Amino acid sequence: MGKNSKKKRKKLTRHHDHNTVRGGDNSPENIILLKSDKHDAWHLLFRNMSFLEIAKLLLRTHNFKHYSNLVIEEE
Repeated sequence: MGKNSKKKRKKLTRHHDHNTVRGGDNSPENIILLKSDKHDAWHLLFRNMSFLEIAKLLLRTHNFKHYSNLVIEEE
Protein backbone atom coordinates (compact mmCIF):
# COMPACT_ATOMS: atom_id res chain seq x y z
CA MET A 1 0.00 0.00 0.00
CA GLY A 2 1.27 3.39 -0.94
CA LYS A 3 1.02 6.48 1.21
CA ASN A 4 -1.89 7.82 -0.92
CA SER A 5 -3.99 4.67 -0.44
CA LYS A 6 -4.57 5.23 3.27
CA LYS A 7 -7.84 6.91 4.09
CA LYS A 8 -7.76 9.85 6.43
CA ARG A 9 -9.17 8.71 9.76
CA LYS A 10 -12.01 10.70 11.23
CA LYS A 11 -12.41 11.06 14.98
CA LEU A 12 -15.54 9.51 16.49
CA THR A 13 -17.71 11.93 18.44
CA ARG A 14 -20.64 11.39 20.78
CA HIS A 15 -24.00 12.49 19.41
CA HIS A 16 -27.01 12.81 21.73
CA ASP A 17 -30.36 11.80 20.23
CA HIS A 18 -32.19 13.97 22.74
CA ASN A 19 -30.01 17.05 23.27
CA THR A 20 -28.86 17.69 26.83
CA VAL A 21 -29.92 21.35 26.54
CA ARG A 22 -33.45 20.07 25.91
CA GLY A 23 -33.50 17.60 28.79
CA GLY A 24 -31.52 14.68 27.38
CA ASP A 25 -28.95 12.80 29.42
CA ASN A 26 -25.66 11.00 28.89
CA SER A 27 -27.13 7.49 29.09
CA PRO A 28 -25.89 4.96 26.51
CA GLU A 29 -29.43 4.76 25.05
CA ASN A 30 -29.27 8.47 24.20
CA ILE A 31 -25.82 8.49 22.57
CA ILE A 32 -24.49 7.23 19.26
CA LEU A 33 -20.97 7.56 17.89
CA LEU A 34 -20.56 9.42 14.62
CA LYS A 35 -17.48 10.36 12.65
CA SER A 36 -16.75 14.03 13.26
CA ASP A 37 -17.56 15.13 9.70
CA LYS A 38 -20.94 13.33 9.78
CA HIS A 39 -21.68 14.80 13.22
CA ASP A 40 -20.99 18.30 11.89
CA ALA A 41 -23.21 17.65 8.87
CA TRP A 42 -26.01 16.35 11.11
CA HIS A 43 -26.08 19.59 13.10
CA LEU A 44 -25.78 21.70 9.98
CA LEU A 45 -28.84 20.00 8.48
CA PHE A 46 -30.96 19.26 11.54
CA ARG A 47 -29.60 21.51 14.30
CA ASN A 48 -30.55 19.87 17.62
CA MET A 49 -33.58 17.89 16.45
CA SER A 50 -34.04 14.33 17.72
CA PHE A 51 -34.41 11.33 15.41
CA LEU A 52 -38.16 11.29 16.05
CA GLU A 53 -38.51 15.02 15.27
CA ILE A 54 -36.62 14.55 12.01
CA ALA A 55 -38.77 11.57 11.03
CA LYS A 56 -41.92 13.59 11.70
CA LEU A 57 -40.57 16.50 9.66
CA LEU A 58 -39.73 14.24 6.73
CA LEU A 59 -43.15 12.58 6.86
CA ARG A 60 -44.93 15.96 7.02
CA THR A 61 -43.00 17.02 3.93
CA HIS A 62 -43.78 13.72 2.23
CA ASN A 63 -47.49 13.89 3.15
CA PHE A 64 -47.69 17.51 2.06
CA LYS A 65 -47.01 16.35 -1.47
CA HIS A 66 -49.94 13.88 -1.16
CA TYR A 67 -47.79 10.81 -1.73
CA SER A 68 -48.89 8.94 1.36
CA ASN A 69 -50.68 9.15 4.69
CA LEU A 70 -47.92 7.53 6.75
CA VAL A 71 -47.97 8.40 10.44
CA ILE A 72 -45.38 7.94 13.18
CA GLU A 73 -46.76 7.81 16.69
CA GLU A 74 -44.67 8.66 19.72
CA GLU A 75 -43.82 5.86 22.10
